[in-house]
Amino acid sequence: MGIVVSLEPHRVKKEWQEEKKLLQYLRVEEIQVTAEKMFVPVFSQFHFPYSFLEEACLDMALEAFLSGGKFSRYVENGELEFRFKMQAVLAINKITTELHDFMSGWVEEPAAKRSDLKDIVEVFITYWWKRGLQAGTQRSLLRL
Repeated sequence: MGIVVSLEPHRVKKEWQEEKKLLQYLRVEEIQVTAEKMFVPVFSQFHFPYSFLEEACLDMALEAFLSGGKFSRYVENGELEFRFKMQAVLAINKITTELHDFMSGWVEEPAAKRSDLKDIVEVFITYWWKRGLQAGTQRSLLRL
């Protein structure tokens, strides 16, 4: 009789180690500065720095960065393979929607128009996703 071994713990451990290595390319201060530059003009009446909104931006930027880093394994000749582009768009969209819903649900400010906020959140998340993709690609090139 054979023994059934679950590979899930090994996969989770390997994924965690990969994320840990990717995070070496990221500085929290850089996320804070980027978030402040993008969101303070939208939330003029709201004290953005050191708030729960900044914390949400940090969390979602980190998630986007790691997502981009994971997609870096599908980069060939400096381009993301076509078959993975739609998956990447869906991943970015999911994170963007989550951050936008959080922000629009907590802050009632006339200056923060919903469409403007959605656009800025999308730019912010896409920026950090691409940074993660670059970091992962750079890491892969260094291994070669």
